[in-house]
Amino acid sequence: MKKEIFMCMMMAVLCVSCATKLTPSEKTARQELQAKAVLEALENRNYTIGINYVYPRRGPGKTLEYGYDVTVRNDSLISYLPYFGRAYRVPYGGGTGLYFSVPISRYQTYRAKKNMTRVLIGVKYEEDVYQYQLDVYDNGQVSLNVTAQEREGISFTGEMNFNKH
Repeated sequence: MKKEIFMCMMMAVLCVSCATKLTPSEKTARQELQAKAVLEALENRNYTIGINYVYPRRGPGKTLEYGYDVTVRNDSLISYLPYFGRAYRVPYGGGTGLYFSVPISRYQTYRAKKNMTRVLIGVKYEEDVYQYQLDVYDNGQVSLNVTAQEREGISFTGEMNFNKH
């Protein structure tokens, strides 16, 4: 029994030590390919952002489990996000928060920094008017800030998913 455990540990060490590392040129090429994929998705208005952390204006940030995301498909925004914060005026029963699928009324992108593109999305839902500001980095990481007329703002972080198209 001890011999089998020892052999398994040795095989694991051997497998880890044989792992290949990327050369600097391969790493640069991979980063450029990733940046190109991000910019292409933003240009085509066809992407999904998986959200993994929320930062409400009041209270501590929270890690989110799998399943929350924001999707842009051509001229539509599909928002499936939790909301924590103060709402100034909402329908009876609390409303739907940030769960909706609506047409995009305003979509603007520009290069804010060397490795970051800012996307401004304006939408109007029956409960409120929202402004989604996405800071999308070339490596696929995303910072999302949502502001509304009838609710406090809220921020999220996540990552662009390329396999959900």
